[in-house]
Amino acid sequence: MRSTAAGILLLLFLSAAVRLHADDEPLYRSIPFRQIELPFYTFADYTPQVALRMDYAQAVLYNPEDWKAQAASSQAYEIDLVFTKYPRDLTAWRTNYYELLNERLRALFALDSSLRAPGIRWNLVLQTQCETEEDAKRYFHGFVIKYRPRQVRFLEEVRNFDELKLMLSGQATTRDSTVTRVLDRHPEWGRMLVVMDWTGSMYKFGAQVVIWHKINQLRDPDRIAHLVFFNDGDSKSTWMKETGKTGGIYRARSTGLDEVVATMQLVMRRGNGGDAPENDLEALLTSIQNLDGFDEVVLIADNKSDVRDMALLEHIRRPVRIILCDVRGLPHAHYVQIAKATGGSLHTISKDIQYLREAEAPPPP
Repeated sequence: MRSTAAGILLLLFLSAAVRLHADDEPLYRSIPFRQIELPFYTFADYTPQVALRMDYAQAVLYNPEDWKAQAASSQAYEIDLVFTKYPRDLTAWRTNYYELLNERLRALFALDSSLRAPGIRWNLVLQTQCETEEDAKRYFHGFVIKYRPRQVRFLEEVRNFDELKLMLSGQATTRDSTVTRVLDRHPEWGRMLVVMDWTGSMYKFGAQVVIWHKINQLRDPDRIAHLVFFNDGDSKSTWMKETGKTGGIYRARSTGLDEVVATMQLVMRRGNGGDAPENDLEALLTSIQNLDGFDEVVLIADNKSDVRDMALLEHIRRPVRIILCDVRGLPHAHYVQIAKATGGSLHTISKDIQYLREAEAPPPP
């Protein structure tokens, strides 16, 4: 997958395109497209969306009534315009894609001019897997409008799986957006191993990770390499929670949303923490030792909870980026210690604090 300017993309489409008349300003010039190449288009799970279908190389909407039924009560936030990149040899292309792109946009805006509103994200998706024109004709072509309800519920806490699903589908949200704000502030974090406290008070924050991943997955599917959830022992009694052997640590087998949500539900059923301390370091150490293919280690932690297994800190050999949730006052001393000892960092809803590894820190003056 790669991104480039829409004008460059269209020049790649057709090396000798017939240009539109100068007095007919093309609609596509006003749309901030991102180019995305995929083998074939798949529809996002847990995402309210309307797919407006068009035939291959055509610009007629087959089902405009599907969006008309949603438009009054919904707010579009992202639109995918899906093409097929066939044939792959650009010299063999017969369609004027400047004109086709323009006509498809014209058809959409004739249906609903409000879809030109600023703030909507636009993706120009090229499907690359087809080998023949007959294959291309079987692929989806057209617009996919992703939307949120205009009336959204605010949840102070997420207490069960039904409320979690409301958040994932965009029907509910929380006023605290710590996780999404931190992830948006740090685009340099690539191929993340995300380890998150998945006990009762943290459900709303874990949901933010999945929503952020869902929104960004099409444009950059490699930002999150692994998602790991821990619930401090699968409902064990406190006396049974031995340092390094508390358990209740689960990795989603893939970052596909169906698998991630199924894992979240499983971990919720098996335990929600019980007592206040959590097994953050056991979860980190287990994940680091048993997974690969990641660059950054990100811990999503509850500032109100102690870390029950600080004795394991000496075994953490990688910098840990700690997103601290529900901070009201100072960051908890345990998380400051983890960030300092690993040469990691602390992140709250509004602040980023970077630390050198303690052994590398300069002596005091």
